[in-house]
Amino acid sequence: MRQQPFRSPFGALACLCVAIAGLAAVALPAPADASQFKRIRDVNVSCTNALRCDMFITNARVTLFTVGFRRAAAFDAPVALYLTMREPLAAGSEVRFSIDGADVLTVPSGAFSYRAAISEYSYADQDEVRALLAAAKAGERLQVTFRTRSGQTTAPYSLSGVVAGAIFMDEVQGRVGREDALAAIGAVPAADEQDDGRMAALDAVPAGLRRFYEGEDAPCANFDGSPPDPLGGFSADIDDEARLVGLRCGSGGAYNAPFAFWAEVDGTYYRLPLPVMTDQGPGAVMVAWNAGWDAETRQVTSFFKGRGIGDCGTVTDWNIGQVGPGYGFVLAEMRVKDECDGVFDETQESWERIWPVAGDKS
Repeated sequence: MRQQPFRSPFGALACLCVAIAGLAAVALPAPADASQFKRIRDVNVSCTNALRCDMFITNARVTLFTVGFRRAAAFDAPVALYLTMREPLAAGSEVRFSIDGADVLTVPSGAFSYRAAISEYSYADQDEVRALLAAAKAGERLQVTFRTRSGQTTAPYSLSGVVAGAIFMDEVQGRVGREDALAAIGAVPAADEQDDGRMAALDAVPAGLRRFYEGEDAPCANFDGSPPDPLGGFSADIDDEARLVGLRCGSGGAYNAPFAFWAEVDGTYYRLPLPVMTDQGPGAVMVAWNAGWDAETRQVTSFFKGRGIGDCGTVTDWNIGQVGPGYGFVLAEMRVKDECDGVFDETQESWERIWPVAGDKS
C-alpha cells in the first residue's frame, strides 16, 4: 500500500538533510479517474467525478464514526444527513444532535433510511437537515447521542472547518453566488480557515506555469478529460522574497489527487521535489497526494489513501523554507499503515512512523 517514490540522485542527503533542489521532473503514474478531496481543519470534503459531495466529520473512538452532509450536483438536489455506524441503532431509539449544549434535532431511528451493506443511515427532511447544517456552521462542538445494543453513547465532534467545507462544496458544484448554495451567498471562510490565495480554475494558473498545463506532453496536462473546475490548489508566502504555489497536476485515482509544487521568486517558478523515505532509503517524489496547506503549522500535508475510507495509506508532512542557496521542502514526518483493516485513527499516531526514525532528535 506504500507509495513507490522516485529515488533521488542525491542519495541520503536528499532526505536526511532536507530538501532537494534541481531534481529533474519525472513522469507521473498512469492517470485514472480522479475525485476531489480536501481536509479543512477537522472537516473532510470528498467529491466524486459526478460532483456528488460529502462533507463529514469523524470520531474513530466511537461506534458512530462518521457524521456528514451529502449533496448531488443537480440544482434542486436535497441535502442529506448521514451517519456511518459500526453497530446498528437500537430499534425504537432516537438520535439527538446538540450543538454547543443546545438540542437542535432529534430523529427516531425508524425515520432513517438504512443501507446495511455499508452500515449507513441517511435522513433527508430538508427543513430539519438544513437547520442542523446552519447551526453547525455557527457552532463549535457537535454532540450526538444514540443507542445501540451496546448501550447509549454521547459522542463529540469538532465543527471547526464546517463553513469553509460548505464553501468548498459550493465551489466544486458551481453553486457559489447562487441561491442554492450551502454557504451564504457571497460568504467567505473565517480568516483562520481560508486558503492563502486559492487557485480556482485553469485560467487562473500563473503565466509562468502554463507550460506545465498546456500541450499533450505537458507534465500536468493529463486530466483524463477536462481539467477539474475549480482546479484546486493554494499559494502562500515562504518569506518576504518567495512564494509557494501548489496546484493539481494531472489525474490520480478514485480517491487520490496529485499536487505539484513550485517556489516563485521574482516571477520565476522553480518546481520543488518532495523528500520521502522508501523501503530502499531516502528518495523523492514530484507530487503529493490529496495535499493541503496548514497556515498555522506552515506545513504541506499529504494523505495517500490506501482505500477510500482512509483507514490505511501514507501520511507525510513537509516544512517549506530556505535550503542552502534556494528554497525547498524538509521532510518533517512520514507515517504508514499498510493493513486496510477498518480500524480508524484520525491522528495517525498509531501508524508506523518511518521518519523521523526511532531515537532521532533532529
